[in-house]
Amino acid sequence: MERAPEDERAAEVQPEPQAERGTDSRASRDRDWFQPAFGAASASDTATPASTTNPAASPSRPPTSTTSPSGPTASPSSPAIPTFTPTSLTTPAASPSRPASRANSSTSTTSPASPAASPASPAEKVRSSRFGSAPSVRPDVLTDAETIVLPALESKRAKSANAPNTRSGSTAAGAASPPATEPGTAGSRRTASRRHSGEAAAAPSRTVVEEAETQILPVMPATPVRRHPPERAHQPLERYTPSRRTTRVSRTILLAILCLQAIMSLRLRNSAFEDEALYLYAGHLELGHLLHGTPLYGSFESYFSGSPVLYPVVAAALDQAGGLALARALSLVEMLAITTMCYSIARYLFNERIALCAAAIFSVTESTLFLGNFATFDASCLFLLAAAAWIMVYTARCRWPVLFLAAPLAALAVAVKYAGLLWVPAIAVLPILTVWPDRIRRVWFYSIGFLIFVGGLLYTGLRLGGPAYVVAIKGTTTNRAHGGTPLATLLTESLKWGGLVFALAVVGSITYVIRVRTDPGEKIAPAGSRLRRAALGLVLTGTALLAPIYQIHLHTDISFQKHIGFGLFFAAPMAGFGLVRIMGAYFHWPHFGVAIWSLALVVGLTQSSDLYHGWPQTDTFVHEFTRYLKPNAQYLVEVPEVPIYYLENRSDAKPAQFTATYSIPPLTTPAKFAAAVKTGEFQVIAYNDDLTPANDAALATALKASHSYRLASKVYIGYAYGASPYYYIWVKRAAPKAKAKAHKATVRAPSSNG
Repeated sequence: MERAPEDERAAEVQPEPQAERGTDSRASRDRDWFQPAFGAASASDTATPASTTNPAASPSRPPTSTTSPSGPTASPSSPAIPTFTPTSLTTPAASPSRPASRANSSTSTTSPASPAASPASPAEKVRSSRFGSAPSVRPDVLTDAETIVLPALESKRAKSANAPNTRSGSTAAGAASPPATEPGTAGSRRTASRRHSGEAAAAPSRTVVEEAETQILPVMPATPVRRHPPERAHQPLERYTPSRRTTRVSRTILLAILCLQAIMSLRLRNSAFEDEALYLYAGHLELGHLLHGTPLYGSFESYFSGSPVLYPVVAAALDQAGGLALARALSLVEMLAITTMCYSIARYLFNERIALCAAAIFSVTESTLFLGNFATFDASCLFLLAAAAWIMVYTARCRWPVLFLAAPLAALAVAVKYAGLLWVPAIAVLPILTVWPDRIRRVWFYSIGFLIFVGGLLYTGLRLGGPAYVVAIKGTTTNRAHGGTPLATLLTESLKWGGLVFALAVVGSITYVIRVRTDPGEKIAPAGSRLRRAALGLVLTGTALLAPIYQIHLHTDISFQKHIGFGLFFAAPMAGFGLVRIMGAYFHWPHFGVAIWSLALVVGLTQSSDLYHGWPQTDTFVHEFTRYLKPNAQYLVEVPEVPIYYLENRSDAKPAQFTATYSIPPLTTPAKFAAAVKTGEFQVIAYNDDLTPANDAALATALKASHSYRLASKVYIGYAYGASPYYYIWVKRAAPKAKAKAHKATVRAPSSNG
């Protein structure tokens, strides 16, 4: 191909008119601001200025540009350094501190035909800085720019190796320029169009010129730096928060459950049980002693299973206001509150659906219905334990140890009924299991502190109460006399009174470990790891076994029907979970849940009715017994607490006048009871062959053989479980002289009236 003349090649690289390059004027001025200008010239700075590459220096490459008239040709031995010089890149004005040779030696990218650069004005010299003259307008920084213009700072090693090179925008001396584009080709047309559009300066190049003052480099995407945030305390997980509609519906269903529970408890009707009568009349005596200083009869604190100055006093005050019904109403209110707290705890640990099932299954158990209309220690003790458990669960996540408010309630529950101490450790573990998913370690110390606090309060109470309370605790709770109830009987009663709830709790515990949610999108409280779920199920379900184990240890079923309800309260949340899981996702099998709850309802109604009518109806007996009372007379009654309670306002029925048929000194054997009959020690003897059959048999034999007593009445009490459904009332015969005088008065009475 024929080489174009020099003047034609020079015409191709003539500078474009200012009107065509108007778009690049600001960009060129901004780039000039970034070009470095050094204050002193080094040895290499005073060298001969470089020019563009001579075509003869590289025979195999076509010439790229014309040489400057004053510039020497490149040496054949000098290395060829490829360079890329944008068309719009201009040479900045020389710095005042830079020698004239350095400023004049810069080789522009334009042809020699282009006009020479005008000298810098004094104002521009003043504005010059280390990075060149500052532009009149600060260049905009575009964060999304494809290319940026950066200064190339050469190292000392590169400076010494390339001493002849200059720091202007020209190429290095003797370096070969990139091959020029043939005029008229497609490449030349594309280059010209890019020059006209102002994109030539921004075109990225893969060729890096080491000694160029400025380089146009592509912007590489920055690698994101992963900054590890500082370790901070674990944020608590989001708790279960139901919607308002769900809350309203749930509360309505809970109210219906409570109403049904109240109706089923109030349907139970019977006279006062011996324990009820004992606690109520003891409360009256304690209340009179506290208010009026009246003397006490008997040392109640030495044999009561709870403090006689707590529940008996409160129940006696209610009895004075409204009788036995009002005293029993206190137990009903407490059992309703216990069901509500069972629902609340299950709702906090799981969700609304499980909480409703837990409340529904707990409200129909035998112990719940029975204790709801029974005026003894048990309902109050369970109420205080449930309140302590509720506080421990709901305040476990508080920053401050608010859960210590549960310690006085737990200690008071133990004081009300000493057997309540059996369930205090389970309450202490609840906060740990509640906050396990949140990993709040301070709760471990709170639980230990709770136990220490409760122990300190109980120790203080024992010190204030005296040794009589220690004797009562040993005799009724810790060192109670063992009975003779067979193991098979105790196991049968355990399954009968709590087997259904316990089975549901076992199902709930196992399924909770396997899968948390019954429905795929079910909202439920954070469950934590499988270890936590297994521990929660083990504690709640295992607590239901404490009462049976305690009763089996004592070989007695006394109060077993009441104690079993304490453990069922803790197992009810897991039983509710098991009932929900049996019904399946989206209540796929609701008939199974309805059938199980109906079975629990029928069993609870039947068992509570049988237990509530397990003691005799004593109204008729008390009415008949009052016919034979005498001032300062002594009465031997199998269950003296009931007539003492009903006849407490009579002067001829003081508590000191009554003696029970239990083996209590001085009457400790059946022979001693028979001897008391022979001596005529008692005015009235009443028994029914139930609680003390051996002593009752000795009394019956002695009374039939004695001429001092007569069978005054045989009262039907309808006691289905006793040896006899009758109460036998024997009355001491009157003396012969008194009998004769009474006969004469009876005979003369008609004649006087006549």
